[in-house]
Amino acid sequence: MSNHKQSQATKQPTKVTINDVARAAGISSMTVSRTLRDPEKVAPATREKVRIAIEELNYIPDLAAGTLSSRKSTMIAVVLPSLFFEGHSHTINVMSRRLRDAGFHVLLGDNDYTGKEEQELIRIILGRRPAAVVVVNSVHSPEGRDMLGRSGVPVVEAWHLPDVPLDCVVGFSHYEVGLALTRLLLDQGHERIGFIGCRLDGDLRGRDRHDAFQQAMEEHGLSSERVVLLDGTAADIHIGRDGIVALRERFPDTSAVLCLSDRIAMGVLMECRRRGIAVPEELAVVGHGNFDFGEYLEPSLTTSSFDAEAIGEAIAMVLLKRINGETVGKDEAFVDVGFTIIERDSTRQADDA
Repeated sequence: MSNHKQSQATKQPTKVTINDVARAAGISSMTVSRTLRDPEKVAPATREKVRIAIEELNYIPDLAAGTLSSRKSTMIAVVLPSLFFEGHSHTINVMSRRLRDAGFHVLLGDNDYTGKEEQELIRIILGRRPAAVVVVNSVHSPEGRDMLGRSGVPVVEAWHLPDVPLDCVVGFSHYEVGLALTRLLLDQGHERIGFIGCRLDGDLRGRDRHDAFQQAMEEHGLSSERVVLLDGTAADIHIGRDGIVALRERFPDTSAVLCLSDRIAMGVLMECRRRGIAVPEELAVVGHGNFDFGEYLEPSLTTSSFDAEAIGEAIAMVLLKRINGETVGKDEAFVDVGFTIIERDSTRQADDA
């Protein structure tokens, strides 16, 4: 009895093979193999049969071996600067759905706004021979650009409009966003405007908005020195809380502040309420990103808005065309989705305007 129990306990489960999947799906092994290798060339009903059989049998396809032999991949790699920005998730969700319908899957990597980590991620990703690479933000390092350029895979730079694109681009101009937000405050009569953000070494988009703020101020003959940059990221609320304290200590007459993100602006509003600083009567506050919470803050937050889902749609469309060898027009290879400014209760005409 004990020997029987021991043999049952140590008996290894039988490995599920592609032939098992074929039998369960009622199709040939060759069709299963083709479905795994080139799903876009298989009828949707057949793909569904294979998917159900794989799930029921807990079959694990040897995708790496298939990729090496066929020189094809169903993986789309996405390099993000941060996983904490909700706008990225809207883009990735839409893009993933469209690509998944075509038989592709998305793999995410986070470079934490550092060029070194981005370069290492690109090296690892290209070693897996992806079907395409999406870089949210422009590629920082010459090494990263060189690797992607030599890889031969389609590349989309997203959420930004780089001066020299690697391949395809889908995004909007953060420089123009910075100009528009600063000019909004200038048009309301504010002259003593500050800027609060994080240190911008790895954040090309944030750097563009900061540079635009400085240009807009200087164009009006105004000082652009009211700047506080703290350690952290655009997702860190504490930068707003600590930043407005530092800004008011150095420049107590500041009448308006442009924040790098809505989360930073929320931190500013929280600290203003705690200190009894009336917004917008004493201090106008502007964010960026139109996060879901912005319209529910007290006061509601003036910000910039863009269509993150449209970015995802455009990325998926151009990637599928590039992967399938179809011609991509100029208007598809370089897509500017634009932006809008949303004026809410955190800004108003300056009292001394």
